[in-house]
Amino acid sequence: MAGNPTLVDANKDRIRCREVQTVTDDTVLTLTGDSISSSHHQFGFGIGPGCPLTSFDGRGMPGNNGVYSYGRRYFDMNGSIVDYDNYARTGYGTGDIIAGRAGPDACGNAWGRVASPLGLATARIAKAKADGHDAYHATTGGVNNTNWTTVLTRLAICRALEFAGETLNPYGVFRFEWAAVGGKQGIVTNGGGCNFWLDLPVGEDYYINIGVPRYDGPAQYAGVTADATTIVNSLLAAGADKVVWMLYYDITPANVDVGQYAWAKLRSLLPTGMQSYLPAAPVSTLQPLIDPLWVGSVRGVINDLNWAVQLGVPFDPAVRVAFPPPFTPSDLQITQEGGSPHPSPAGQDKLANALAGVLNGM
Repeated sequence: MAGNPTLVDANKDRIRCREVQTVTDDTVLTLTGDSISSSHHQFGFGIGPGCPLTSFDGRGMPGNNGVYSYGRRYFDMNGSIVDYDNYARTGYGTGDIIAGRAGPDACGNAWGRVASPLGLATARIAKAKADGHDAYHATTGGVNNTNWTTVLTRLAICRALEFAGETLNPYGVFRFEWAAVGGKQGIVTNGGGCNFWLDLPVGEDYYINIGVPRYDGPAQYAGVTADATTIVNSLLAAGADKVVWMLYYDITPANVDVGQYAWAKLRSLLPTGMQSYLPAAPVSTLQPLIDPLWVGSVRGVINDLNWAVQLGVPFDPAVRVAFPPPFTPSDLQITQEGGSPHPSPAGQDKLANALAGVLNGM
């Protein structure tokens, strides 16, 4: 790869490799996409910028752990893969895959490459074909074209504050309410917010408001569809033998340790002098990330987003979409912010098996 800056940079995202035993039958695997492919693994309740308590691989970029990803797990399953390169980044939309990103990813990491993720992937695929290898590619993408991540994060904060008001309230000074048209049930796609107070016995009360934006997916779906077509056609033009677009899974089974998250989040929001109103230590309590009132709306968002992707994926014998495996609570992380609803190790294994099933059937 020496002498070609794009190929040199493509090699910086190599996660695993094997010694080439034969030219025939050997395969290069490349990934693009968002935090599902990158992948975003949060092992604690890190609150604040830069994704604290979030894992990373040898590249040193929190939120992007190609070793944790379903891509590495598929590499381990398929002994014919000689290179596995992961160009996915947490927070990237389909436009970022195509054109690159001037600013940092969702965890504050600069892109730092001479070409876009798609540019690196197509260069690596072309090189693989020139060397006599097969070239497989997998991708995710589309959710970060919308504001769904922001909506979900704000809803999780409100759920945490609701729990704090009901449970982490030893002095009886916390008060919470939902503020949305249609109340709590209507907030998922319509937006709104929540309010949290400290009703202090002496001095002024302390007030926290969390705004939840209206979901903007319907305005973005046409762009997702068009970008999916561009991405897949570019991969095919570079010579990819098999391209798989991984669709989004149902996140409604996700649990979150709302007790630890509420405690950590409220400590970050309260002035130092008011943190004493919290219990001395967090109370570990698992609850659904998605309130039962929201399950239908959330599944509708995921289905609509997947449909927008499918409309854009070209009909070609070398291309497939991978329908998501059914997830259970153990397949999803329980941490916030940035953990749930990303896959746990068990969830990444299920995604790897889904990818293998599709590739084997092509």
